[in-house]
Amino acid sequence: MKLLVDRTGEQFLEILQESGDTLTVQFITNEGNRKGKPFQDNLSGLFLTGWKPRTTSTAIGLERFKQGKLEDPKVSFALHQLYPLGRDVKLPSGDIVTIASYANTHADGYYMFVRLNDELTRLKITPYWELQPSVQRLALPYYPAPRSQQELDNIDDFDAWAGGF
Repeated sequence: MKLLVDRTGEQFLEILQESGDTLTVQFITNEGNRKGKPFQDNLSGLFLTGWKPRTTSTAIGLERFKQGKLEDPKVSFALHQLYPLGRDVKLPSGDIVTIASYANTHADGYYMFVRLNDELTRLKITPYWELQPSVQRLALPYYPAPRSQQELDNIDDFDAWAGGF
């Protein structure tokens, strides 16, 4: 899997096909799910607009995990990013469990303790675990109220007194 990341590090393009400077790319999520439709672009044009090659990401690690690669630092990185403590996961059986430990590497795969009905159980992680939405709401950034006329006058008075310093 070849990826490009934008300058913010929040958007990913997967390179589906490469022929010289011409690429067929598609947006993907950090979990490797494709979004939208593939489109063609030039590598040089993408570089000019701030896109850069990405050699590690949760998408790359998850792809390697699906291929069965074990003891890979990219897979470990992806599993720690995608399955944080306290998040709910839907198992292939349909049960929804809460993650109670980080992923542990073993010779035959990755294991994790999960909580189901107040019991801790050690399960082997599979690529078919579905991360569930967090029950915690994200805090919105604080936006102060618009300045009052008195505050604006105060600022103007200070600027006049400071003489531009």
